[in-house]
Amino acid sequence: MSNLSYMEMRQEMCKVAKLMWDRRLTNAAGGNFAVRVDENRILISPSLMSEIKHCELQPEDFLLIDYDQNIIEGTGKLSRESLMHCLILRNFKEIECTIHAHPFYCMPFVANAKPIPNVTEATMGRGYVECIEFTKAYTSDLHHNVYQYFEDRRELAEKKPIACIMPMHGVVVSGPSIYLTYSMLERIECDAFCNLMKGAVDAVQL
Repeated sequence: MSNLSYMEMRQEMCKVAKLMWDRRLTNAAGGNFAVRVDENRILISPSLMSEIKHCELQPEDFLLIDYDQNIIEGTGKLSRESLMHCLILRNFKEIECTIHAHPFYCMPFVANAKPIPNVTEATMGRGYVECIEFTKAYTSDLHHNVYQYFEDRRELAEKKPIACIMPMHGVVVSGPSIYLTYSMLERIECDAFCNLMKGAVDAVQL
């Protein structure tokens, strides 16, 4: 293990994976994430990160790949959604990390293909988290549709972390670092919760 490259980032990715699970930002149905660590070099979580490992990952579990999804370092199986990550990280130099997850409070919006309004200061200036067209999971069409969402919002995506909804599936979040991407995931989860609770808050008699 001592010979692994990018060890510091691998360790940070282990922390983020555990946070995603512990804070219900993804579930056993899936989730994966990737970080560009150098030109044409991406560290990506392995297949079944959530379903089998419950996001309890070790540094050696992450795969080092190139933009064409060739495995350079590691022995695990590549995530079926690796193309989606590669498309964004290859074509947006300002984006260093992408996270796909199934956050608990975002999932009602995901299941109903509804955008998540930004209702807190933490997400102001980014606009709603909008939906792409429903596309079958794990297909090239889905990955290209997610990429197109970011391409259509390039000016914003180059400046700030943003996110999109894959209907009936989950969310994809971007950012200029692993820390800011994870932060965006927490922020949209908070917005989702606030939106879901609006009716209850409106019903409170003061």
